[in-house]
Amino acid sequence: MAAVNSTFTFNAETITNVRDTLLIGLAAYGELERLSVAQEIQARCGEPIREDLRVIHPTGASDTISRFAEALRMLC
Repeated sequence: MAAVNSTFTFNAETITNVRDTLLIGLAAYGELERLSVAQEIQARCGEPIREDLRVIHPTGASDTISRFAEALRMLC
């Protein structure tokens, strides 16, 4: 694990590539959240989704968005 006070230097192309990748990840995470909510609403209306078709949260962690934000903040 890197030390807390570590500093990194990235060239502009690397920063752009990492930022783009993080934004793709955020968009995908948002889509998973949207589908999860839709499935919950459908289940409450008496139309549950088969278990093998349910959306699986990729991290299972409540701080996923915060981690994305922190990674983007480091690139500024």
